[in-house]
Amino acid sequence: MSGRITKPALVLIISTVSLFLSFNANAQCCSTGSPVGASVYVGVLGKNYLRGISYYRHSSSVDFYEKDHKVPKTGGPAEVSNSKFNFAGVAVAYGVTKRLTIELDAGYFINKTQYWNRGDTIRGSGFSNGTFTFKYGTIIRPVQQLELTTGFGIRFPLSTNPQYVDGAKLNADVQPSTNAFGVSEMLFFNKGFPSISLRLFSINRYDYNFANKQDYKYGNILLNSIFVSKKIAKYFFGLLQVRNEWKTNDKDYLNTETDHKVVNSGFDLVTVSPQLSYSIAGKWNLTASYDIPVYKYYNGKQMTPAYSFAISLTRDFNLGK
Repeated sequence: MSGRITKPALVLIISTVSLFLSFNANAQCCSTGSPVGASVYVGVLGKNYLRGISYYRHSSSVDFYEKDHKVPKTGGPAEVSNSKFNFAGVAVAYGVTKRLTIELDAGYFINKTQYWNRGDTIRGSGFSNGTFTFKYGTIIRPVQQLELTTGFGIRFPLSTNPQYVDGAKLNADVQPSTNAFGVSEMLFFNKGFPSISLRLFSINRYDYNFANKQDYKYGNILLNSIFVSKKIAKYFFGLLQVRNEWKTNDKDYLNTETDHKVVNSGFDLVTVSPQLSYSIAGKWNLTASYDIPVYKYYNGKQMTPAYSFAISLTRDFNLGK
């Protein structure tokens, strides 16, 4: 991918990939950190190109899992009955050279809500972690529609203090931010087949979280995704994403039991996500996706996602004109 936007298909594919990969484990019932990566997962832009993205995601969780099977709810008053979150974010990417792209994204949890059987509702809201990313196009061959890009990102909290409501600190599941720094590494591979209007993507990402000043460390995440993109009509492109997310246990260093491990944390999740992109006047790109979990393995007993959906609006600008 050279970053040029003369072909609507290229713009649509880039905008779609940039929206729908998960960031900081949207798999959990109420993930902490930004649940939708903006443009941190796609390849490099062309020199002097600027991309702006706005996006929204809703996620709902209902069932408890222990390992790979659903477990019945006790129905007790001290148990969560269901949970959900609504998240909005923005991202900006700029092509410094034909091989180097820098990106900045941030977002806001409109709400992260748990509904308890006893009638209580626990709700967090606020800014999630931001991310500043450098991406370098190791291999860029526009004629062959081939790209291999590596990246390194620094995640930063907009606040290092946890959120309190009515004088009580919210639990980890509804905190809008990790309140800690982190780093990310990524590898992006793309191959296009213009004769059949099809593209394949492979994306791998590893996120490492440091402990916050409350001595709580959110688990690290390994994310692997494969996309297939196909033109289905004029200005319409369909995509299918298969995504695997693996997260290690959280650690609470104030808890000396079980080697600081938070037992009810960490998972392995496989998600299938059908997606549709539409080009508006050849400039704006509207994309929608729906996530369907197909395999769940959760450490301890955790509430797991039932579904989520997202929409995004993307536009590229050539600042070199």
